[in-house]
Amino acid sequence: MESFTFRNAYQPPPKPTAKPPTHGDTLPEEYDLNFNGGPVPILASSKVTLIPFIPAWHAPHYASLLKDDEDLVKFMPYSPNPAHGYEELLECYEKVIRAVPGNVIFSVFDTSGKTSAPVVVPSKIQLPDWHPPMESFAGVMGLLNTDRDSLTTEIGHIVVLRHAQRTHVSSHAIGLLLHYALDHPYVQIASSRIPSLSSASSVDEVEPLHSPFAASPITQPQRALGLRRCQWQCHHLNEPSSRAAQRMGFKPEGLIRMQRIVVSGNEQGRRGDGGFTGSRTSWMGSVTWDDWENDGVRELVDRQMGRET
Repeated sequence: MESFTFRNAYQPPPKPTAKPPTHGDTLPEEYDLNFNGGPVPILASSKVTLIPFIPAWHAPHYASLLKDDEDLVKFMPYSPNPAHGYEELLECYEKVIRAVPGNVIFSVFDTSGKTSAPVVVPSKIQLPDWHPPMESFAGVMGLLNTDRDSLTTEIGHIVVLRHAQRTHVSSHAIGLLLHYALDHPYVQIASSRIPSLSSASSVDEVEPLHSPFAASPITQPQRALGLRRCQWQCHHLNEPSSRAAQRMGFKPEGLIRMQRIVVSGNEQGRRGDGGFTGSRTSWMGSVTWDDWENDGVRELVDRQMGRET
């Protein structure tokens, strides 16, 4: 057989020569969430409000509460570690959250008044009048790896701060994200030739709004994403996380072995493949649109959110 070389001209992207901006001073109206799901709304229940994470508003207080509490993020495959300080938190969120279009993180506020933490480091920019007080800041969580083609997403980067743990905060925030991810995105409205929706005789006689993935003015009604699958991944040793998922209706799917490299992983890598940095086996669960609409998961979530404690 004659010698033949197959062409592969791939080159890894060059490493940046300068540290990217971390947007600690970027005005909220200029901060780009860079999310592929369309306009990002504020989500609110009777006890909790989720506001898109804005560094100039939320990072100083959040970093002061998270500082040195590495147990809260020990299972997360992130570098730099956001528990190491304000600059590290900003750099981490820029690299692993905002830079990925499928990710969006929300700041969680307990608007019930039942939990609070004093503000030691104030916001860089004054909060608007409609914004909850920073004392009610309870943590962060969001949607990760949102795929607009496959209609899937993942609830992740869940950090509930110490003062808000074992309260209603987690259930309400997770419930809001499930509704945002899985509720149907289309609002059926009467066609211009039909005097009222009640007189429509078939689905062909109503006109839906555009999908949230289509470009649309911010003035249109807020809509859910209407995805088909919302998943949950966590370290297989992080039993509180997998229990929380199942309490909110996520169905176990199994373990994904050695899925990610993490500094705190308990499974060593192969000698010579870059060192002995640990890896993580992940527990995986999911809620599909069918679970949500036809198998009682939406009702389960609403019951959890309706509990008094």
